[in-house]
Amino acid sequence: MKTELERKEILRLSNVESNRITKECLQIALMKLMAKKDFDKITITEITTLAGVSRTAFYRNYESKEAIIEDACQSTFNKLTESLEKYRDDRKSWYIVFFKTIKENKESVKIALDAHVFLGHKGILNTAFPPGSAEEHYINSAKEAVFTRLTTDWFEDGMKESPEKMGEICDRLIKSLK
Repeated sequence: MKTELERKEILRLSNVESNRITKECLQIALMKLMAKKDFDKITITEITTLAGVSRTAFYRNYESKEAIIEDACQSTFNKLTESLEKYRDDRKSWYIVFFKTIKENKESVKIALDAHVFLGHKGILNTAFPPGSAEEHYINSAKEAVFTRLTTDWFEDGMKESPEKMGEICDRLIKSLK
């Protein structure tokens, strides 16, 4: 016979799993809808209907449809920064792996760009290469703006240049901003 504490833990785990599944269904539904129409024209009702969840379940997990995209992007962002961890001391290789990852995940990146959510709020450079001082933070913020614009332009121009070429460009450009 299970103790009260064990029963509560099982219930908590099933709630966590239920919320994870609900979030995943909402993310998939939104992505499917975005393939058919503009993000701004998609309603919460359309998302919940396609996902097969209630509005209550939606609002238990998200405040808005933008939050769905932010959550999905943050998850991708976290995976990207974790995978790039081993290149912390070799920024050129880091940039190359970054651009390869963007190219490999172009569908997700397009959705993030279409929803005007890209590369996370904290900034990928500040996360990958944490600043040691306030001055470094602001310098990193300027580099972040350049890096984000460069990445977005490359993506929107059809990713014609190789990730290796983009890594070279980033490395030279970011070094020039020291």
